[in-house]
Amino acid sequence: MGDHTKTQEFSVTEGSSGTLNLEFAQADLVSLLGGGFSAILEVSDGAGGWLPVQQGSNGSGLLDLLGLFGQSTTAKIEGLEAGQYRFTLKLDPGLVSIGAGATAKLSVTNESQTDFTGVAGPDVVGNVITDPGFEGKPDVPGNGGPVKVQVEVGGEFVDADATTGTVLQGQYGQLTIFANGAYKYTPNGEVANIGKVDAFEYHLVNGAGGSAAATLYVRIDSPSVDVTWSTTDPAAPGVIATVANDDLGTAQIDIVNVVSEADLAGLTYNLPLIGTGTGTGATIVVAADTTANLGISVSATGLSLLPDTTVNLQKLIDGVWTTQQTTTLATHTFTGLDAGSYRLTASTGSVLSLSAITVAQKLTTTFLTQFVAGEMTNATGNLLGDSLSGPDVLGSPLTVLSVLVNGVYVIPGQTGTKVDGEHGTLTVFADGKYVYTPHAGLALDEIGQVDKFTYKLTTPTGQEDTADVYIRIDSPDRDLVWDDANPGSPATEGAGFAAASSDVVDQAVSGDDSAGSEGSADGDANDPVVVDDTDFTHVGGVAGADGLLWEGGDAAINLTDLIGKVSGVQSIDLNDVSAVDLTLSLEDLVSITGPESDRLMIQGDDQDSVHLTGDWSAGVTQVENGLEYVIYTSQEDETHQLWVQSGISVV
Repeated sequence: MGDHTKTQEFSVTEGSSGTLNLEFAQADLVSLLGGGFSAILEVSDGAGGWLPVQQGSNGSGLLDLLGLFGQSTTAKIEGLEAGQYRFTLKLDPGLVSIGAGATAKLSVTNESQTDFTGVAGPDVVGNVITDPGFEGKPDVPGNGGPVKVQVEVGGEFVDADATTGTVLQGQYGQLTIFANGAYKYTPNGEVANIGKVDAFEYHLVNGAGGSAAATLYVRIDSPSVDVTWSTTDPAAPGVIATVANDDLGTAQIDIVNVVSEADLAGLTYNLPLIGTGTGTGATIVVAADTTANLGISVSATGLSLLPDTTVNLQKLIDGVWTTQQTTTLATHTFTGLDAGSYRLTASTGSVLSLSAITVAQKLTTTFLTQFVAGEMTNATGNLLGDSLSGPDVLGSPLTVLSVLVNGVYVIPGQTGTKVDGEHGTLTVFADGKYVYTPHAGLALDEIGQVDKFTYKLTTPTGQEDTADVYIRIDSPDRDLVWDDANPGSPATEGAGFAAASSDVVDQAVSGDDSAGSEGSADGDANDPVVVDDTDFTHVGGVAGADGLLWEGGDAAINLTDLIGKVSGVQSIDLNDVSAVDLTLSLEDLVSITGPESDRLMIQGDDQDSVHLTGDWSAGVTQVENGLEYVIYTSQEDETHQLWVQSGISVV
């Protein structure tokens, strides 16, 4: 090991499980275990990188040499799935004596996971006369003198040989039986015979000429296969059950506002030798239905120490530039900019040196009515254990799992098998564990959909069963209802939520109504319009004031679930019967009211409550249409208001 590091690559073939055999000379082993040597086992990730192998290591790929070898010169690392591997032996010259070295001999044993060779077990021995039969009782010789066994040879029953026995060839093995009833059955050891039954008829004949017929049944069992035998029929073949049950997993997708960043032109001004230098930046426009943060960074040319500088954020209000926030920090972020026009002004005291001040600006804009998929949480589980109707039944510890990829079943390798679905990628490992990763850039309309993948279990004796794993694309920001009886079905919206009609139903004006008064149409007089199969009723006023009326029972409602489904809603009536807990944010308010309105009105009573997320402040009390409201204003955007009827609890 003159270069201190040696590597050797090897492979475990597809559809096989591999064992790495390591061997060191005794003298090398002393040096190896004495410290200064390390061995690492890695597997290729298929993309040019190497991943640590768990087997034989502490999880980092660094092999536990002492634990593997002990006092032996050989060691095995078993259970390596298909893949390309790299073994690295490394010497630390600072920890070993000059001239020290070690030579590792490597070999790999590949064992097929689909092709099996049967090894016949020990002979089955017994006595057809004296051993208990299937029902627990031995044969009855009778009183006619000694008995002997006859078996069929060449189409007729003859006496079994008393000395060497008579050999009978069965379907799955060979029987040697003697006149006294003793027998020996030698199975042929073929895997396909497991679960089968060999049958041999014999006659029991006594000296008085009496005879009786019976059958010897030999069951072909195996410790490697779970065979269930009939308790009532000795001739019935064994049942080898492998059952793959459908599985269900869930990936979670956060819904977040669209956010953009823009580097704006900096504010730059020169400093005079005497007096204060000032500068005014260009106008920055924050559009409607957005909020923004403005980050600044102040720097100076030709100065080692930044002079005291004051930066003001101003907003144009009623034609006057009004200071909103001020900072003297070199790096700062002005937050909570609602819709409007802004600019920066800055001033710096004299430093008795010619210099220039630059205020760099970065605008981060949040779009309150535009949304994208945010943080995603993978779905994880185990195909063999996490199912809808109980764990899978393998039928054998040698049963192999394979995954359907482009129409072909593939046995997972060391790094798993990847299957690309409609909404994400499923990685399945040989032990049944899986990870589902949603696609980057997942569209919002994919939330509520389901990805489906198929896998198969195959026993050594050829029994197969397939099942599907369904991955739901869910979101904590939507009230989705899933049908467990139909796991492949997309989700539906939760009860009480439905898209409100965009139509406004005009109130007919008549001079002959039931009250005898002349009909009139008031812009705030709303009339209910039934929306079938929902707990919401859409309310349309003649002047275009749309609203929602809750007609369900007690409920917790999150307005986030209505985003993208309703617009132009100006009021929500929680009714005076049910206890409703309503949660909303500024984003919810802006989204469902739409660009034509700057307020949302909530009606209800003391059974109801409103939970406000974000920074809100309570303001004045206002009476409208005979109802008293408390007006709440978001500190993030003071142009939008929430009117909550007095008596409703607001938290």
